[in-house]
Amino acid sequence: MKKRSFLLLTYLLGITLLPLAAQSLPEWQSQYAVGLNKLAPHSYVWPYQNEQDVLKGEHERSPYFQSLNGTWKFHWVKNPDNRPKDFYQPDFYTGGWADIQVPGNWERQGYGLPIYVNETYEFDDKLFNFKKNPPLVPYEENEVGSYRRTFTVPENWEGRRVVLCLEGVISFYYVWVNGELLGYNMGSKTPSEWDITDHLKKGENSLAVEVYRWSAGSYLECQDFWRLSGIERDVYLYSTPKAHIADYTVTASLEKENYRDGIFGLDVQVEGIQADEKPVLSYELLDQQNKEVFSGKVEGNFSGATANYRLADQALPKVNAWSAENPYLYQLVMKLETASGDQHLTGRAIGFRTSEIKNGQFCINGKPILVKGTNRHEHSQQGRTVSKELMLKDVLLMKQNNINTVRNSHYPTHPYWYELCNKYGLYMIDEANIESHGMGYGPASLAKDSTWLTAHLDRTRRMFERSKNHPAIVIWSLGNEAGNGINFERTYDWLKAHDSSRPVQYERAEENYNTDIYCRMYRSVEDIKAYVSRDDIYRPFILCEYVHAMGNSVGGLKDYWDVFESEPMAQGGCVWDWVDQSFREIDENGKWFWSYGGDYGPENVPSFGSFCCNGLVNAAREPHPHLYEVKKVYQNIKSQLVDPKNLTISVKNWFDFTNLNAYTLHWKVTGDNGQLIASGKEVVDAEPQETVTISLGKVNLPKQIAEAYLDLSWTPNVKPIWSDSIPEVAYDQFVITANPKAKSAASPSTAQVAIQIDEQTGALKSYTINGEEMLASPVVLSLYRPITENDNRDWNSARQWKAAGLNSLQQKAVSVKTNAKGGTAVVELVNGKNQKVGDVTFVYSLDKAGKLNMETKLTPVDTLVKTYARVGLTFEMADQFNRVNYLGRGDHETQADRKQSGRIGIYQTTAERMFHYYVVPQATGNRTDTRWMKLTDKAGNGLSFDSSKPFQFSVRPYTDEVIEQAKHINELYKTGTVTIHLDAEQTGVGTATCGPGVLPQYQVPATDYRFQFSVRPLVKK
Repeated sequence: MKKRSFLLLTYLLGITLLPLAAQSLPEWQSQYAVGLNKLAPHSYVWPYQNEQDVLKGEHERSPYFQSLNGTWKFHWVKNPDNRPKDFYQPDFYTGGWADIQVPGNWERQGYGLPIYVNETYEFDDKLFNFKKNPPLVPYEENEVGSYRRTFTVPENWEGRRVVLCLEGVISFYYVWVNGELLGYNMGSKTPSEWDITDHLKKGENSLAVEVYRWSAGSYLECQDFWRLSGIERDVYLYSTPKAHIADYTVTASLEKENYRDGIFGLDVQVEGIQADEKPVLSYELLDQQNKEVFSGKVEGNFSGATANYRLADQALPKVNAWSAENPYLYQLVMKLETASGDQHLTGRAIGFRTSEIKNGQFCINGKPILVKGTNRHEHSQQGRTVSKELMLKDVLLMKQNNINTVRNSHYPTHPYWYELCNKYGLYMIDEANIESHGMGYGPASLAKDSTWLTAHLDRTRRMFERSKNHPAIVIWSLGNEAGNGINFERTYDWLKAHDSSRPVQYERAEENYNTDIYCRMYRSVEDIKAYVSRDDIYRPFILCEYVHAMGNSVGGLKDYWDVFESEPMAQGGCVWDWVDQSFREIDENGKWFWSYGGDYGPENVPSFGSFCCNGLVNAAREPHPHLYEVKKVYQNIKSQLVDPKNLTISVKNWFDFTNLNAYTLHWKVTGDNGQLIASGKEVVDAEPQETVTISLGKVNLPKQIAEAYLDLSWTPNVKPIWSDSIPEVAYDQFVITANPKAKSAASPSTAQVAIQIDEQTGALKSYTINGEEMLASPVVLSLYRPITENDNRDWNSARQWKAAGLNSLQQKAVSVKTNAKGGTAVVELVNGKNQKVGDVTFVYSLDKAGKLNMETKLTPVDTLVKTYARVGLTFEMADQFNRVNYLGRGDHETQADRKQSGRIGIYQTTAERMFHYYVVPQATGNRTDTRWMKLTDKAGNGLSFDSSKPFQFSVRPYTDEVIEQAKHINELYKTGTVTIHLDAEQTGVGTATCGPGVLPQYQVPATDYRFQFSVRPLVKK
């Protein structure tokens, strides 16, 4: 009570001290106007008809629930003064109004301007004639959407209490029923409720909602997402008896000696009690077989129309603990019954688990875990309205890719998301809807302005009270990128006072007291090592964001995990981000593309470009290549080859709660010719975190192969609920040397091959087979690639490469000597400014079978540039040669710093399939550790390539110039050729769009290089 009095006093003092001019402003211009007449925030108390309905958890099917989603009448204006001010009157005629779908942002339905910015306030711009001045936002440019619909209350709700709930409306709104003002709300990511019982009439009722695009609350909603408006989550009614469960808190923990026995308790608030009534509260706890585990009645402590029912903590022996690996849920059913027989039946699924910082480590159920996480914004083609089907798809994809943690960035999400994470097993970091990034972290930060304390606390409390009973939530987050100060100190204090069962984190607190986890973002591997090497630390390091997945990205993930798996207080992190925040659009020519910031509205619209597109999956939930790397590195079973002769392997069980015998090991040995040599399967017993050694037995390798590949694949013995089939959850591969002197099985060609060397450039300009030209462009040295978005932000990459003119290289022959068997060309490499980049020598050797050996020696001018994008050869061929067959890592894109997920094997694909459509076109399609590659037409005619050591290559249906110039997918066009790159080396991709660039070991330094490629004719007989 003292804390509540303090908050109220602070609030009233703030109102009193406001200047008179400010007090005359509308509520949406005040940071204090967090709500009017709303019900206190609480856990969901949806009413059900019977116990079976509670167990199903389908509250929408309850006869006491009515959805108001669907088609509403809608009116939109750019200026609040032009809004229909009396539209909420029941007799107001809306016949001339348009229809709009609720939920759904109005910008995705043809109204207003969708704006994407990251760190700034979109209204702090010349376009809106406004400079940020909290709490004020633009007036004349502030869009207003007026929503109207009618509803009829079911007859069986007569005499009951009726509640209106709006789950999420951005940014500020007023709401009326039958012309009577219910109140207003500010804070768009948590539900707001009003008791509308006394406002209803029999028959048709009218509901009106007036939504403002911007409000004072917008200063706390400066997240890295599309700035959209309107009713974006569900609207509904529900009905309870007058005496009803208003809120409840469940204790579902474990004793902390052995973490085996459960601790169960209840704290239930009841309101609406009539005079002399003493409703009875009973409860029942059931397991997954619907068998009763515990039940009883709770005595109430009555005070007027309210009562508190408290069940002291009870010990339940040997419960099934909840974890991401085994998300075991019990069902809690509660029934409040009056003497007259009125019943409020509600409940939810609960899980017994602990979450704590123990000995400097983040622990679940007493065990330190590794956070294999991702961040997730809500995003769909409707804006931030995400269907249940799409939410389920997100959860299933995360589970299928070994993700165990999701951070709700940067706000509480739709309530169904929490139920899915409870059910399927995802640890959750739930984050308050607070980000004032546009005010910076210094003196102007709203974190330091106590007049904003009311708003900070309101958002924190609403997050906590709504979701406190979810087992999936293992960490609370105070917000994101809003600086640190008194307001976050008080919200931390409030959460710790109300919930001792979960850690609280806040990134901007850094090492100040108001965070239990050191959760910095985008720190480098070296930064993590430096932190954990200190003697004075007592908090684990868990990156709230890392490996920024923008475009061709997530390089260096394994390097992070080498540290996480070796340093006890470095416990993982959450990838940024899960899904590209892009929209599929169609241009005037009928070509589709993914849109991003700046694609809507005038040229001067505020924008942070494609920075919203940094997902592991695209907006259609199709994986980007880097998702495969995340799955591989995050896997919970990892092996090492100890003895190649006897196939002895060391296996580490990285699961925290699961014995390895729940999985089956499938192994096979395959030759480099694709033939299976041996195979088998094993069930291995290993306790969580245990390492065991097993021998698969000696395998005799054929003499005709140079190497073989031992593949290990792990599958669960029982199909998990998150998959339609038995999935592969982990794999490893090891190369075993067989006969290094084994020769290629390729048949000698009888084709007539002729070559020509360009006397001006020294390049191979012609390679004919039986008189047919195979080259569409000369074979030239390549040191550049179509720039990735990471390259553009990496100080060692695009800036230097372009400054050195690597994107405009020309070969000028110094001398060219040819003979019947080939020739030698000495070349000076210059850029577009005619600056010398290096000296190159090409040696061409053609044998009688048509095999052309090309040896290249590069001596750079070492003062011009420090690194190269690549060192290799490039050329074009006619686009009928688009069939690709290769022995190397596949069958997806891999990079020097992102190739753990690629398994060496023989793959068949096409140039089109190798091209991955990132939102912004960029270098793509690369394959690493390649032994050979064949490029043919449909008939099998073409060329074969190999090298004296593994190489990288790509075959793309677009030229490098087309890719480089295109800013959207629809700007790509074909020229009748495919572009081939054969690389001795190529730099990795890193994560420099936000975080470390390419690590030194994955860079291509500007030094001397000597490499060789061979070309053979392929002629189908």
